[in-house]
Amino acid sequence: MNLAEAVAARRSVRAFQDRTVPRDLVEHAVSLAAQAPAPHHSSPWRFAILETPEDKGRLATDMGAAWRADLTADGLPGERIEAILGRSDRLLRSAPLLTVCCADMSRSHAYPDDRRRLAEWSLFAHSVGAALQVYMIALAESGVASCWISAPVFCRDQVKQTLKLPPGTEPHALVLVGYASLDYHPRPRPEPDPRVYIL
Repeated sequence: MNLAEAVAARRSVRAFQDRTVPRDLVEHAVSLAAQAPAPHHSSPWRFAILETPEDKGRLATDMGAAWRADLTADGLPGERIEAILGRSDRLLRSAPLLTVCCADMSRSHAYPDDRRRLAEWSLFAHSVGAALQVYMIALAESGVASCWISAPVFCRDQVKQTLKLPPGTEPHALVLVGYASLDYHPRPRPEPDPRVYIL
């Protein structure tokens, strides 16, 4: 599989086989992700790997509680909230492996003003995004499916507490990892026209 094929193979898959993902494939994907660009040669990427039903369930429950509070504050009806949270909970628990992608902000530069502190934070977020893409493409190249979930950015404090992350480690994304369900069929993806994206 060449690069273009691996990029095309990376799809957002939300239904998985009940099949363990070999740890060496995950570690290989992490080793490739850790070659992403980073500010100040900081190598800030951190990956929390959750494989046991207990660990996955704890994260699903705790993030769900935070989301429930937000949805309630938004004024959604209780029935609608339960439906949303139920789907999310089942999704996280059904994935064979969860990866929480984080940035180690202890490796960032300290600035006295808000403008540069925000710029520094953005640089680290960009670097995690670059590593995240490589991670998912590397999994796809190995025949393993994935799906990026943005939930941790909406409940960072809860995720840090649940996972007992080291001080300064900021969660940015959650990736579902597993072998795609046997009845999964990717939807057609239109061929991107570069003229649309080039200014």
